[in-house]
Amino acid sequence: MNITLKQIEAFYWTAKLGSFSAASSHLHTTQSAISKRVAELESALATTLFDRSQKMPALTSKGRALVNHAEEMLELTANTISAVQGEDFFSGRICIGVTELCALTWLPTFIAVLRERHPRLIVEPHVDAGRNLFDRLEDNSLDLVVLPGDKHWNKRYRAIFATTVKIAWMASPLLNVPGRTLPVQKLSEYPLLMQSTTSSVSQRYDDWLEDNGVSPKRALRTTSLPVLGQLTLAGLGISALPLEYYQAEVMARRLQVVKTRPVTPSADYYIVHRAEAADRGIDEIAKLVKASCNFARSA
Repeated sequence: MNITLKQIEAFYWTAKLGSFSAASSHLHTTQSAISKRVAELESALATTLFDRSQKMPALTSKGRALVNHAEEMLELTANTISAVQGEDFFSGRICIGVTELCALTWLPTFIAVLRERHPRLIVEPHVDAGRNLFDRLEDNSLDLVVLPGDKHWNKRYRAIFATTVKIAWMASPLLNVPGRTLPVQKLSEYPLLMQSTTSSVSQRYDDWLEDNGVSPKRALRTTSLPVLGQLTLAGLGISALPLEYYQAEVMARRLQVVKTRPVTPSADYYIVHRAEAADRGIDEIAKLVKASCNFARSA
């Protein structure tokens, strides 16, 4: 009986992710390669590990019995490699998901620092809306995400507070919005410009507006923060924008901050990964992300 690590790896991730295609994506190979490795493992063990009669492969009793052993084998292999390679835990590939605001500000600097410190690590960044990023973290296609949220996270995830991003309602002087503090309800007298509902921040402001008697249903929406800013600068409406990122436009009086009562809530950003994936490497990367988080626009 000749069992290889690749066979164990293919079996484990198919069992963990629920399909050969998901396992192939995670392991960066083809679905046929994963299916072949699992079949070879079944042949070597003279048993069936997956029931393939349904649309998605389901573990047999023998397969369920093997999952924990397979996980232990992979962990032992990773620990052995780490011991041989000394203190360099950073090799292979890591998939990091961030929002557009992160990509527009601190992400390039973070990647440059990470490459300099750990040249053997391949960084694969993914930019998407917060809700989409969290979905991709759940299905194991991302290793770590940076997105807005609150302090309450499911125990399946480790969430590290990164920083608070101040958000302000802004408008072009062309709209002639009064400079005094306005009741939130007054925002309904102006066109609202907002990001897509897949944005975590946008969803929070939708709820905040509705709680204060303002309907966001007729808001003009876009998936792009820079586009939202340009529409606001053109005087097409009022939008909630990150204050630090648009500080230059405010200082130049191309945008004015619209003060509201109650005050506009801020957005707390968190670095999130699955608790089961916690190790020295992912914790070190999370620390680098936290140190890099600067949401001012680069010159």
